[in-house]
Amino acid sequence: MRDNARSMTRYWPRFTREGVENSVAPIDYLEWYIPRLQEERKHNLSFSGMQFDWDFTELLGESVDDIGKTFFGDIEDPRETIAKREDVEIENVLITHGATQGINIALLTAIAKIRDNIDNITVAVESPTYAPIPQTALILADDVIRINKSPPTNGLGHWRIDYTEWQAAIEKSQIIMITPISNPCGWNLHPEDKDWIIEQARINDVIVIADEAYNDAYRYTDDYRSIHSFGDNCISINSLTKVYSMGPIRFGWLIAERETIAIARSIFMTFSGVMSSPTMRIAAKVMKKLDTVDDAIEHYRKENLPILRNVLQKHGIVWNEPPAGVFGCFELPNNINSEYFVDYFCKANDLLAVPGSMFSEKMISWVRVAWSIEPKKFELAVRALDKSLNSALN
Repeated sequence: MRDNARSMTRYWPRFTREGVENSVAPIDYLEWYIPRLQEERKHNLSFSGMQFDWDFTELLGESVDDIGKTFFGDIEDPRETIAKREDVEIENVLITHGATQGINIALLTAIAKIRDNIDNITVAVESPTYAPIPQTALILADDVIRINKSPPTNGLGHWRIDYTEWQAAIEKSQIIMITPISNPCGWNLHPEDKDWIIEQARINDVIVIADEAYNDAYRYTDDYRSIHSFGDNCISINSLTKVYSMGPIRFGWLIAERETIAIARSIFMTFSGVMSSPTMRIAAKVMKKLDTVDDAIEHYRKENLPILRNVLQKHGIVWNEPPAGVFGCFELPNNINSEYFVDYFCKANDLLAVPGSMFSEKMISWVRVAWSIEPKKFELAVRALDKSLNSALN
């Protein structure tokens, strides 16, 4: 088929330094994604997080005039709101410049805790994943072990882990990095897998770092639980970016036991000094209004998902719909190359989506779609997806 004739360029996350010795591996998927964003296709299902238009004038009111002033003492500490939401003390919270910096700080903190007693630091990282997670480990640790998460065998339900594979990796590692709400599938870790990972980490004295940037979209589900709550060897990372549509202000946080946070705070101050005043002032206000976005997420799911279900069913595509969140993924029939699908068939209909190969080379035929946009825009985008699938499959 012409769909599969094109050779794949390498865009997925790296788990080794092969080909980049004495250098830092690029975040390859951005070489694909940024040029497509610059094309400004009319329809966009590629968003990685919620698209919500905050009214800053209403949010900040007269305090907008103070946006550039230092924030010490005259705003409520956002850590207090985070601590209350997560049922921890304020000393268990560190504010960071977004979740990606949180990944850096968390891994540096874990390494600082063990490096005096370990000659060779090994980090186990799950796949599929967000590229900066394993590639931060490649920079800071000595070795990185890839451990896989697989789609359900019947096409429906949680993505699962192989206990034999994961146990072997955990036994060789001092740190494990996971993303409980997986990108791109949108499914939470199965509760049994989560409990098993935490127990194996405890038995083997391994530090668990969890990127929980999408966790808040699952806050009201039955199996919601943040990794930091499982023990003193656990560090959670979160932010206002993905679920709460506040990426531009770069506001994130770590939660862990207080001695770990004390180390993390020293590392943060070494690299960044203090948080910026505009970020802290805006975040302090936003943290009081998060339920506004929570409501919008549920509204978008209610309005948008039936439209997507109908189109995928029309084309005979198995749709493994996650029970919460703002995105999911599906596998194209006939092993169609998803990059080619997006660059040829979708582009012909002015549509942008995300190939699964951005997250793993094992997902070459998968496509991630987000329903995190206003329903009228989403309906038009899914019409374009329908046309793109028609062209690709017929």
